[in-house]
Amino acid sequence: MNKPYWGLWALLLAALCFFAVLSFWPEGFKIGGVEIKTASFAQDVEAEPKSEKPAKTDSLDEHGRLPNGRHPKGWRAPMDTTAKTILFIGDSMLEGLAPRLAAYCDKSGHRLIEVIWYSSSTLCWGQTARLTELKKTYHPDYIMVCLGANELYVPDIKKARRPYLKKMLAEIGDIPYVWIGPPNWDEDTGINDLLSQEVDEGCFYLSANDKFDRSRDGAHPTRASAHKWMDRVIKWMNTSCAYPIRLNTPSETISRAARIVIYQPPV
Repeated sequence: MNKPYWGLWALLLAALCFFAVLSFWPEGFKIGGVEIKTASFAQDVEAEPKSEKPAKTDSLDEHGRLPNGRHPKGWRAPMDTTAKTILFIGDSMLEGLAPRLAAYCDKSGHRLIEVIWYSSSTLCWGQTARLTELKKTYHPDYIMVCLGANELYVPDIKKARRPYLKKMLAEIGDIPYVWIGPPNWDEDTGINDLLSQEVDEGCFYLSANDKFDRSRDGAHPTRASAHKWMDRVIKWMNTSCAYPIRLNTPSETISRAARIVIYQPPV
């Protein structure tokens, strides 16, 4: 290598050493009246890496709920394999759903109480103490609800029905539950949005997007289609709902082994 290049390399090396040494005087110093501010290189090397503060998380209560009373998204209780007394309430859609659920209950050792209130809605249930009375009578430890089909066309439904829906949910209280949404045959005015907003995270099954074969009235699924509907709900309960329970798949034989309570349409 030519001598001029040796000189250049020596000059660069000297400058590097000079600035490295300067970095170890954090207060700087003066040369000929000129104050030299040093770099923070050494301080940065010697300093310990900053640790990030853990993200603040809200604590859950004994039921897995946040301070706002709802479960965090994706929360699930452990699978409960014990025998249950299941209270299944709702409107006439239970005629198709409940027999299939009864078969699952037979297979899994659960007791099923089926309560059909024809033409009922969240308004009907929310204006009465019927749910509380049923709880006192049958002492359920799991509740299933299918309501909303009679409220597809209610105007300003969120304002009109929210108080009654909230009352029903308050009556359910800390009992594990599932709410099955209506099997829409037409666009609704907001019942499914209301249910998804108020029903606890992981407890609402949206049926509106499912495909159904309809009976002559154009609204109720056929018996076979309703059985498939319940199969889809059960599959969701086993994989995604907040309160999974043991529900073994039954044979094709449909059981009616359930206590059935019927209320006539409200006047």
